Amino acid sequence: MRGLPAFPYQLLAVCGIFLTNVINYIIASYGSRSWDVNTGWRWMLGLGAIPAAAFLLSMVRAPESPRFLIQAGRTEEGFAALEHIIGTEQARLRTDDIHASVKLETEMSHEFHDLFRPGLRKALVIGALIKA
Repeated sequence: MRGLPAFPYQLLAVCGIFLTNVINYIIASYGSRSWDVNTGWRWMLGLGAIPAAAFLLSMVRAPESPRFLIQAGRTEEGFAALEHIIGTEQARLRTDDIHASVKLETEMSHEFHDLFRPGLRKALVIGALIKA
């Protein structure tokens, strides 16, 4: 389920890059060299901003992820989003899993910050420099 939304995004990104190169080639071949230097690059840059603006506007309506909602303390909203995707029983299980994961990450982040304590900071720097 997780990779399913990623594939169309990647496909559209690659197709967008290809289409941008084709459009830029057409713009570059439209005029003379001086036109390209003075004006053509503006068209290339400006036309590339149109899909970016459309994407930005579409992201305004995009919902937050259930994990973000649960992590932010909005458990009911996160559960409702999960319930809509995978059903009630699976949503309950996933909500509990996400709660446990968030709790573990919170505990782990405290352990990670311990690496930068004054007593360990010098050892961390030496270890990083030795590896490099």
